[in-house]
Amino acid sequence: MLSIHHYNVAVHDLDEAVADYTSRFGMAIIGERAHNALGNFDYQALGFGDQVITRLITPSSEESPVARLMKERSNALNPHGEGFYMVAFDCDDVAAFCDQVEATGGRVQRAPSGTNAWVHPTSSHFVFMEVVQRTPSA
Repeated sequence: MLSIHHYNVAVHDLDEAVADYTSRFGMAIIGERAHNALGNFDYQALGFGDQVITRLITPSSEESPVARLMKERSNALNPHGEGFYMVAFDCDDVAAFCDQVEATGGRVQRAPSGTNAWVHPTSSHFVFMEVVQRTPSA
């Protein structure tokens, strides 16, 4: 069973986006700004209380997948190509989920740790998905 873990939004200016999300939507900054070396982007988690709802992400280099996607979708109304990037789901059994996706012809990239995986957009009607091992409730 899947449930929403968080979603990522690609932004051009992380400081400006954080200010917008906190003032406009009432979200709080959760944790410190960080860097994701695998995806080559910087991010800030936001949400309500201690529950992360979204991560605003900005590419760290022009070679990152985020930068490439933003460049591809830039247009007159969205000159920086900002917008939805990825949705992450909590999952009870990441390995079983990946096996199911692959058994039906889908593509996944499994993390070496086994605690998460990514579903290729061509396998999910062009939604980039991350699947995260659900942590047991306390």
